[in-house]
Amino acid sequence: MSRLLAAVVISAAVLFAVPAPAAAIAATCGTTNIALNRPATASSSENGSLLPAKAFDGNSATRWSSAFSDPQWLQVDLGGAQQLCRVVLRWEAAYARTFTLQGSPDGTSWFDLVPAATSTGGTQTLSVAATAAARYVRLTGLTRATRYGYSLFEVEVYPAVVPPAASAAWGTWGGGAGHAGVNVGERTLGAANVGTLHRLRLTGADIEAPVVADGIAYGQANTLQFAATDLASGAVRWTTPPATEPALRYTTGGTVGNGLVYAGTQIGFIHAFDAMTGVERWNFRIDGNQLFNAPILVGGTLYVKGDAQGDNTLVYAFDAATGAVRWTRELTGYTTATVAYDSNRLYVAGGNVQTLTAIDATTGAVLWSVPAGQSMLTPVAAWGRVYLGFNGLVAYDGATGRTLWTRPGTFGFPAVQDTTLYSVDLATPPVLHAIDPATGADRWTFTQAGPAQVNSVASSFPVVANGVLYVNLGRVLALNLASRAVLWTGTSGATAGPIVADGRLLVHTSEGLGVYGT
Repeated sequence: MSRLLAAVVISAAVLFAVPAPAAAIAATCGTTNIALNRPATASSSENGSLLPAKAFDGNSATRWSSAFSDPQWLQVDLGGAQQLCRVVLRWEAAYARTFTLQGSPDGTSWFDLVPAATSTGGTQTLSVAATAAARYVRLTGLTRATRYGYSLFEVEVYPAVVPPAASAAWGTWGGGAGHAGVNVGERTLGAANVGTLHRLRLTGADIEAPVVADGIAYGQANTLQFAATDLASGAVRWTTPPATEPALRYTTGGTVGNGLVYAGTQIGFIHAFDAMTGVERWNFRIDGNQLFNAPILVGGTLYVKGDAQGDNTLVYAFDAATGAVRWTRELTGYTTATVAYDSNRLYVAGGNVQTLTAIDATTGAVLWSVPAGQSMLTPVAAWGRVYLGFNGLVAYDGATGRTLWTRPGTFGFPAVQDTTLYSVDLATPPVLHAIDPATGADRWTFTQAGPAQVNSVASSFPVVANGVLYVNLGRVLALNLASRAVLWTGTSGATAGPIVADGRLLVHTSEGLGVYGT
């Protein structure tokens, strides 16, 4: 019998060019064990079956055990430097009476994560006092409690979570799982200061349809790499490797939440990356499928739809932290539209079978399916209704699939608040409609004065944040929803967006992704 708790050093090959983030004081602990399945090494192992990796495999029936001498250490590589909050040690009977727990940004210089520690065995939870960022974690056993070595069933490491900014993130395409285009948490940018907006910079990575969290924009760059760009400086924080083969070509937008960012590739891989460092946490391949649409995140579940053109559609529900499959659902026919979520229902629309289908988000069971025309657009779901645009604008009851109303026109994606729906009719010039979501009747319309180009569907998605509506009507403008007064007008239109998050307006043009602030 062999036991090791010596040094836990967390180490793993870095797959991306990632600068170490600056240390920051965090208020809470994350819930993802970032040491799970990371590469591990040790000063010794009792035998060939009690190896270091056994302490990081998530299996309480396996363990690592050291030689029968002092001192001994165990280490694991987290793959990127980050601030830590908590370490959990699950000892076998051969535990350490005294030990140290240290961190390192580079595997060379070490600092204490906790003061000199003692143990009485069992499960031991240690709060990390250090505020510096660590890539490696090392536990060194100094004094054994038994005549055997040091032995651990599991070592878990949890990151510190920095409190979010006052304004909400733009976590997925359309701002949320229903793609309703409303940022309910934005408090920095509003009617009082939007008139002073000006372009601060272009970002280093040309991301057409980014998602935003904690001052970082994530998305598919024009190089087909997935990239993270700092909005304050415009600098690229990390990217995936060059897109030299289909497995490395990112063909979806991103979704960010719970400290991870998710994106898909041309040959059907969904990847989960650490949002700050770009270190991959898990991946899964949906065989026979390509991925062209961003996944959506609801709590701890990630929903992904594969695009097998000419074949059926596959919808997957994953545990967002681990990548474990919770359920799958195959639907007849294919569609290039992504899924939308509202009230524990997923909606898949369009495709060659021209249907709108509702799926139970918990079980994957099909709830209903109704004819929906040829629209290949993503549905927008909010407040118990589902909306489809392009060849007209149609509203459906989310619970039953019953058609509530239709209206003619060529409409882009709507933004939906509780009492009003906003959508652009792609006429010449384009017209913004404020619509009663219950009846489909206009409440008011707005057309921008001056020259206006015909918008594309991708660039005509309105966004509502903090009492202001942002929309591209040939030029991007900000409209006070209370007075309908134009508060700000940009110098050009947008090829995608706009997006409002973290007190900034993001507008993509032919020049790239522009960051606007006050």
